[in-house]
Amino acid sequence: MTGKARKWGAWLGLWVVLSLWGIGSARAGGLARTPTPTPPTATPVAGPRYIVQPGDTLYGIAARFGVDLDRLMEANGLSPESVLYPGRELVLPDLAAVSGYLYAVTVPFGEDWRSMARRYRLAPSEFVRLNRLTGPYQLYAGRPVIVPGGPEGPEPWPALHRLQLRAEQGLLEAAAERGLNPWTLYWLNHLDDAAAPALGHAVLFYPAADGQDQGLGALPPEVLAVRWQPDPRVQGETWEMFVTLAASAAPEDVPPLRGAWRERPLHFAAWSSDEDQGRTWVTLSGVHALAWVEPHPLRLEGTWPDGRTWAFEQEQPIAAGNYGFEELTVPPEFLDVTVAQAESARVREIMSGYTPQRYWDGPFVAPSSYGGDCINSLFGTRRSYNDGALWGYHAGVDLCGGLGTPIYAAANGVVVLAENLEVRGGSVIIDHGWGVYSGYWHLSEIAVEVGQTVHAGEEIGKAGSTGRSTGPHLHWELWVGGVPVNPLPWLERAWP
Repeated sequence: MTGKARKWGAWLGLWVVLSLWGIGSARAGGLARTPTPTPPTATPVAGPRYIVQPGDTLYGIAARFGVDLDRLMEANGLSPESVLYPGRELVLPDLAAVSGYLYAVTVPFGEDWRSMARRYRLAPSEFVRLNRLTGPYQLYAGRPVIVPGGPEGPEPWPALHRLQLRAEQGLLEAAAERGLNPWTLYWLNHLDDAAAPALGHAVLFYPAADGQDQGLGALPPEVLAVRWQPDPRVQGETWEMFVTLAASAAPEDVPPLRGAWRERPLHFAAWSSDEDQGRTWVTLSGVHALAWVEPHPLRLEGTWPDGRTWAFEQEQPIAAGNYGFEELTVPPEFLDVTVAQAESARVREIMSGYTPQRYWDGPFVAPSSYGGDCINSLFGTRRSYNDGALWGYHAGVDLCGGLGTPIYAAANGVVVLAENLEVRGGSVIIDHGWGVYSGYWHLSEIAVEVGQTVHAGEEIGKAGSTGRSTGPHLHWELWVGGVPVNPLPWLERAWP
């Protein structure tokens, strides 16, 4: 037998031996086979149900409802690789105290934990437990919260009106004034006898006979509407709020509203009056360009003509301004912040004032003869000076303007500062009323004086490079509610 034949014979023999061994092993049950995956079996548990929505994941559902991910999969016979189809019902374990179906809804402005609970037919304590709340600050506008409902969706009361008890007024008297059964107030508002004596000035719900829900469940019934823009508020931008009150609740002579936003006072001015629609008040403010992108407290309060007081506070979210970044190299003496502190404090004090009279009307005009389109540096830009020796942001816009270029008042107002400053150079500040101020820095000439009334488009000086400036231009600032804001939107529309 040749060598080649012997080699093929050896391979044939090895194949026969392996084949016989495999057959015997299979008969003995020892052959490894790939098993067919067996779906996990659901473990029956008590709990409410959730209907899967498009985009849901097991992890997201577990996090939203505060249940253990493994327990969620075990209760529904799922594995990490399971595909969730919209419309499928899932049992939510460890929430046996709540029945029915659970849904996520967003908290609107004007609601607190009591009003949200009452709207969705829950005792306030149950709402707090279901949403794991530890404080009222957590219910910021736009936050998702969990509420019960039926297979078709959440089931709030279809239409509710509000009432505010007067001091020492009881539920029986309040119910009689509205032709209600007092037990309706007890039941709908989840009250008990122990709470009744302490309900002075409380805001409660009662069924709306006209079928129109009033909304704003934590505010007194005299507050008819609250709206603002933009929503949400944005870093470095102006925002405006309109509050409409019932005509009988808003005396003409004294605004009944007070407020605060991020610890700064809100000043309200009369905006419109209609005996049928109520009286509307407006406030303007701004978001600091470096404000944290997170909810911040907004507070409203007032006193009605009959002596009732009220206050409401709710966290409002802030959106990022998405500003750019630039690196600058300037002479070292420009970075001495100690020299600028006293000057900045003085400017801040002036531009944080409030004049009840409004001087401007309509959009502002560009203060440079080059218009508002020729810009050297935008508002809000984050800045690094001299390789990180100093960090900051740009609190205005730098408009084009060669030496001697005429500079104009952006709107009607009264001059409250006109002098040369060490850092800002030739400077003019104009008070436009209602907490709105404009500032013009680095002027080579000043053509106005303090106390002078100016009009939009009137020349107030000429562009230059005085103070800490690396070249001729106009640095233009706008402050609203004590905060520097982006002035360019004021050229595009009328505020408010």
